[in-house]
Amino acid sequence: MPISRRKMLTSGAAAAAAFAPQAATGQAPAVLTGTNVGRRFKAFVRRGTGASVEELRLRAIQPNEVLVRSQASAVCYTIVGGALATTNVAQASIPNHSGMGVVEEVGPLVRRVKKGDRVVVPGTPQCGVCYQCLHGRADWCQFLDTAPAHPLADMADGTPVIEQAGLGGLSELMVVPEEYCCPVFTDLPAEQLTLLGDTVGTGLAAGRDLVQIEPGWNVVIQGAGPVGMGAIQAARLQNAGQVIVIEPIRSRREVAMKVGGTIALDPNAEGNGLVAKIRTLCKATTDRRYAGGRLGTNAVPDGADFVINAVGSDWFPPKVEAGPDPTALVPLQESFDMTRAGGHIVMLGVAWRGNVSFNAAQFSNRGRTFYSGQQGGLNMLRDIPRYVKMIERGVIDMKSMVTATYPIERTREAIQAVGDRTTLGAVITFA
Repeated sequence: MPISRRKMLTSGAAAAAAFAPQAATGQAPAVLTGTNVGRRFKAFVRRGTGASVEELRLRAIQPNEVLVRSQASAVCYTIVGGALATTNVAQASIPNHSGMGVVEEVGPLVRRVKKGDRVVVPGTPQCGVCYQCLHGRADWCQFLDTAPAHPLADMADGTPVIEQAGLGGLSELMVVPEEYCCPVFTDLPAEQLTLLGDTVGTGLAAGRDLVQIEPGWNVVIQGAGPVGMGAIQAARLQNAGQVIVIEPIRSRREVAMKVGGTIALDPNAEGNGLVAKIRTLCKATTDRRYAGGRLGTNAVPDGADFVINAVGSDWFPPKVEAGPDPTALVPLQESFDMTRAGGHIVMLGVAWRGNVSFNAAQFSNRGRTFYSGQQGGLNMLRDIPRYVKMIERGVIDMKSMVTATYPIERTREAIQAVGDRTTLGAVITFA
């Protein structure tokens, strides 16, 4: 006889069992138990002195965490040295620090996202309540300093695995605190969206949100990797008067001109004359002070209104055209020298090794403003959704930023290509 729902409510657990779905023979334990605990998935794991794609078993998520099924993860140049290193590491970990995918489970304390949401997972969280978030610098969110690093999964031999930077990325599954999740309501391709979580998103924010480029300004972008490409597009979107790109790799100079550059210079060809060349290109159109002109003198030379430095040091020699300085310190020094008095400098490069020196009188009296570019000043909950709209409208070109996609089994190849600089934007895509 059929059991009514009303009768079931009054007859206890025995009647409720009649409505319980019966597990099919051979299903995985995670399905049988109605939980993701024990779920098998693949990830690129750095362990001991090497790294490889491994099958892992998922642990239970914490009350404030979100389980994300990855759709894409862009390989960042900053992870190349660590991911391909052969030095011994004490704890097994999944490299990278951004990704995107679909929410499959949320802890009971999570409010920001729900199951089924597409989310971008940037390298910097945004809690919205810490000192930095409340003072307009969500890119320095203090949750980054307090988030505990605990294993999300175990290897076949029981070795626990953590996520690099608290979120990994080179994995079929990510487990992240909700503070790292930015929901996006769009059907844009995953390989484009993931670039907003780190590289291209960083460059966009540096010229639009950390400091707004003013229309007509002379803007110099040093380095046309994915970060620099975002900055180039930001300058175009802000109607810069000139967007001068400095990049040794010819193919990247060509893409830079396609997405917004007005002139692209090879620093190897310019040599020691690069700063003088920039000053000439940025020379004021008139020296008539009463007509709004700017008088360039030996004491206060002409220069760019805004310089964005997106040059990183080399992990190892590239297999394409190398820049003039593998430490990237020379371009950083040139950033200062090519900026006009009262101009602006944003520094986005990382892994610099060494020191630079600036003339103390010029540092003090020339009015240049320096900005430390932690993820370009990205305020993810504010900025990423509007970047999505701009991509949908075609005003941000993300298609050109993705130059190679790889399945997870070829992750090492993708990281190597980024290290060799033989591709611009390498993205791991997941089925």
